[in-house]
Amino acid sequence: MSEKSFRKPYNPPIEATWWAKNPFYFRYMLREGTSFAATFAVFEILLGIFLFALSNLDAPIQTAKTAAPYLWWVQSFLGNPIVIVINIAVLAACLFHAVTWFSLMPKAVRVFMNKNSTDRLPDYVTIIGLYIAAAVGTVVVLGAAFLSLP
Repeated sequence: MSEKSFRKPYNPPIEATWWAKNPFYFRYMLREGTSFAATFAVFEILLGIFLFALSNLDAPIQTAKTAAPYLWWVQSFLGNPIVIVINIAVLAACLFHAVTWFSLMPKAVRVFMNKNSTDRLPDYVTIIGLYIAAAVGTVVVLGAAFLSLP
């Protein structure tokens, strides 16, 4: 029984666009592709934080020269029309990702009514809770931003 088989297994050819033929896989790849937009947003925010840290805010007299790196980021980088269009696309991608993730969440996490029963919480309760949490988080962040204005 130690005979070696020289038959090759059949490996059917796979096209590069196999995922585009099935709507389920297309939506999955589209949702996963939004990670590039989120990565761009994270690096953009990190750049702003880094340039803000480079600004000399301890100067006795605050001038445009002491805050030059941060002002460049706000005016020249964020004010660039290409970056504005990219940021609009990133916002749309992040909103799409949030909506699809919120609808996926009840399937990924099983929330039970209490610890003594196997009755699950209805899916719509979980989804509504996620939207409420996102709205509260947005209001808190925007409130903190507006309260910090002079």
